[in-house]
Amino acid sequence: MKQHPYLPDLDTPVDYSLTQNWLCLPKKIAKPDDKPVDIFYLYPTAYYKTPHGPSICEVNNEAMRIRATEHLQTKASVFSAYGNFYAPAYRQAALECLLDNTPENNLLFTKGPVTCVLSAFDYYIKHHNNGRPFILAGHSQGSLLLQFILSLYLKEHPEVQERMIAAYVIGYSITRGYLKDNPHLSFAQRAEDTGVIISYNTESPGVTGHNITLLPDAVSINPITWTLTDKKAEASQSLGSRLVIRDSAGALVGMQDLPHYADAALDLERGTVICSTADPDAFRVIGQEDAFPTGVLHTGDYPLYYYDLQNNVKTRIKSYFSSHSQTGRKYAL
Repeated sequence: MKQHPYLPDLDTPVDYSLTQNWLCLPKKIAKPDDKPVDIFYLYPTAYYKTPHGPSICEVNNEAMRIRATEHLQTKASVFSAYGNFYAPAYRQAALECLLDNTPENNLLFTKGPVTCVLSAFDYYIKHHNNGRPFILAGHSQGSLLLQFILSLYLKEHPEVQERMIAAYVIGYSITRGYLKDNPHLSFAQRAEDTGVIISYNTESPGVTGHNITLLPDAVSINPITWTLTDKKAEASQSLGSRLVIRDSAGALVGMQDLPHYADAALDLERGTVICSTADPDAFRVIGQEDAFPTGVLHTGDYPLYYYDLQNNVKTRIKSYFSSHSQTGRKYAL
């Protein structure tokens, strides 16, 4: 296989002892009683391949880091108030690599992003976590990569899994087959569950086309009621949305809070969350319409249910500490 001249040396591991290889890292190693919860977050696809660029970018790719940092500020902020926030930079796959399912690309994905995030999480556990409970979270490609941490790392380290409050695997499908293949994992059934996976993909009504983040036999949870039935949650039940506002050139302008904006109903056959109140045009992925056709509200997975998610994070943390009171730790929310 001829290697692209700008492809990272995937045989040389990323050194996560270096602060430059983290997009977000607390300034000091937290003591157990500072913020007794950690957030480990994997950002979505932020590397946009140029016509002659490599399929995998290096961790220091400036454009990727700028887009990823913006995502952390606007969407991953759902979690940041509730714990010590860790977000590793990782060698990321371009969308073209993810879509073209060839043996060569699969090998690149395994040696690049998968190896990176497993290494980053292992370093975090050994050098930063200090025995604290933690939340895993991500979006899109980040959520796909979280599935490797869940299925591989946690399977090999059950003592680490015991400290997992929840895994928010949003914007990439968790399937029934994945859960069957990984009996050490379970999917959330209600708002207070801990040690579970939370996942969904958001679409407008009537979408039947291909959604690259949606897999057959996907499982989703309603992000307003935190149930698995197809009973619709009205927008009046939602705690509110926090939308990203951009100008005509796509530059970030600001954020807009909209109380009671999004409704939610599960399409049990397709395995998605249906939002009928959002304007599909407001969530178009400009330039990537083939991958995310109109009505696929991928960029709205977090913003549409921002305050519902934030409240649920708080609920699951409280539930975890309530059921683990023997640890002697307290958590004030």
